[in-house]
Amino acid sequence: MKSVRRNNPRAAQLRALRRATLPAAAPAPHPPPHDRLGSTEARIRKEIAIMKKLHHAHVVRLIEIIDDRLREKIYIVMEYLGGGEIKWHDGDYHPVLTLSQSRRILRDTVLGLEYLHQQGIIHRDIKPANLLWTDDRRQVKIGDFGVSQFCYAQRLAAGGADLPDDPLLQDDADLSFRAGSPAFLAPEVVWEHTRDPATGRALFDATDAEKKLQAPRPPITAAIDVWALGVTLFCLVAGDTPFLPMRAVQSQSEEFALYAAVCNNAWEPPARIGYESASTADGEGAEIVALLDRFLTKDYRKRITLNGVKVRGSMRWWILC
Repeated sequence: MKSVRRNNPRAAQLRALRRATLPAAAPAPHPPPHDRLGSTEARIRKEIAIMKKLHHAHVVRLIEIIDDRLREKIYIVMEYLGGGEIKWHDGDYHPVLTLSQSRRILRDTVLGLEYLHQQGIIHRDIKPANLLWTDDRRQVKIGDFGVSQFCYAQRLAAGGADLPDDPLLQDDADLSFRAGSPAFLAPEVVWEHTRDPATGRALFDATDAEKKLQAPRPPITAAIDVWALGVTLFCLVAGDTPFLPMRAVQSQSEEFALYAAVCNNAWEPPARIGYESASTADGEGAEIVALLDRFLTKDYRKRITLNGVKVRGSMRWWILC
């Protein structure tokens, strides 16, 4: 169960302060939904609207919504998954999952994520903590849609004609804002940290409008979920994140260093992966590295697609459906 207060007193005070210091303006004839609701409440209602659309074996199911006016809270009752979130490393960041377990987790997540994209939903926060085991640990489901976004372009690209009429889903302005966990963000999300490989200079400079125009920001598409899934797979088999160790990112400056590494550095495959410490020089380990290389392609246009993962059935590691 998840609960949220309908109104955030601190946010209300900040809005009142802004109104007191800004000149009065004529009200918009049709204010967007996120202006009519408090930001916290708007996010939770958007999450509810998204979850109401979803019915799939590998997506956490919404059971009930309780709007408690007395306590000024909204409760989201969801399917209970007794296995809890995926545990993928020990205290020393060594992998605790076998390659077989990681493969099953990847297979279920691909199927659930494929369904989300067909519905026009970009999850935006795929990571092991948002993948949940069933009681018997035979199945994994995708959860936590707190920063997920419905995207019209994604829905149309998936061949959908039934677009939602919910005003909370019609507004996709939130796609322009950064959301998700730092270690799992795709290069196009933190694009401003990209540097020219020839000169080493930043391609983007907020103080230089001309430079900004010369290097336009890549679009935010469902490919960000594919990148995050690749980082997740690396975590499962290697016990740590691919660009900077997770325990090393503890401050804002280190977070910026992480973004710079994501945008500019090549990832290094570990020598051994999985609980069984399989070699990545040959066999299944080499196949996993080849798959990770397709996932962690910085250019979203060249990154592997979820369907591309499924159709490569000639290799033991790739998913068969």
